[in-house]
Amino acid sequence: MPAWLLLGLMGAGFAALVVTAKKHRKQEVAAARAAGLVPVTGLTHLPEALQKSALWTLSDGGFEQRVVHGVIVRRAHDIDVTAFDMETLRQRRGEWAWLPLDKPFRIGPTVSIVVCETDLSFPHLLLKRAGAGDELEDDTQLERKGHVAKAARDALGLARAYAAELPKTLPEAALATALPEDWRAYGLDKHLLDGLVAAGFGKTLAQYGRRDLVIELIDTLIIVYPAALLVAGADAFADLTETALAITDGLLAASPPLSPRGVEATRPS
Repeated sequence: MPAWLLLGLMGAGFAALVVTAKKHRKQEVAAARAAGLVPVTGLTHLPEALQKSALWTLSDGGFEQRVVHGVIVRRAHDIDVTAFDMETLRQRRGEWAWLPLDKPFRIGPTVSIVVCETDLSFPHLLLKRAGAGDELEDDTQLERKGHVAKAARDALGLARAYAAELPKTLPEAALATALPEDWRAYGLDKHLLDGLVAAGFGKTLAQYGRRDLVIELIDTLIIVYPAALLVAGADAFADLTETALAITDGLLAASPPLSPRGVEATRPS
C-alpha cells in the first residue's frame, strides 16, 4: 500500500472518531438539558448495589453512554438521579441472555436506564410489565451478519443466548400479590410489596407502567429501564427520567418511615 494512501486512511479514521465523539457529546448535552441534569464522565458515583442487580447479570456489565446526573428537587424530598445508556458486554461478545424466572425476559443490546438513589434501604425486589422482552426473540439474521462477534459465533457453531445467573435475592416464582394488569413481581419480602401496593404504589404502577418496563429496588437504589427498547432522542430520554421520578415518588410516599432494614430515614418530611 502506498504511504500516501495509508496516511489518508489513517486521517479518515481519525476524522471519523472525532465526528463520532462530537456526536456523542452533543447527544449527552441534549439529553441532560431535556432531563434537567448535567453530563458526567461515568458511573463511579453510584453504589456497588447496581452491580448486584438483575440488570447487571443480564448485561454482564457494559459500556455506558450519554451519562447525565444531578439532584432533582421534589415536593417532600430530593432525589439523586443518574440516567444513561449502556451497551451490554454480552452484545460486544455477540450474545444475549434471559433472566430465568417463571416468566423469563431478555434486555436489548443497549439499554436506557435511570437510577434514583434514596435514603431508604430496600430488599431486592424486581417488578416487570409485559412487553417485547418477554418474547425472548433472537437477534435477526441481519443483526448477526452485521456484527463481527455474532457472525463469528455463528460460523463456529456457538450458542447465541444463555440463561443469566439469577441473583440469590430473587426467587424464580412470582409473588402472589394483587398488581395492576400485566405487572408481575419477584422478591423474598412479600409483606413489603403487599404494604407498598396497599399504601398507593399499585396506583403508581397503573399510572406510569409503560410496556416492557422493569423496576428494581435494591439497597438504596431504584433502577428503572425498558427491557428491550433503547430510548431514542433527548425528549424520550427525559420522559423516561420523569417516569422513574414518578415511580420513586410513589415508592417513597408508600414506604413506612423506617426502611425495611430498620435504618431510620433521613429524608425531609
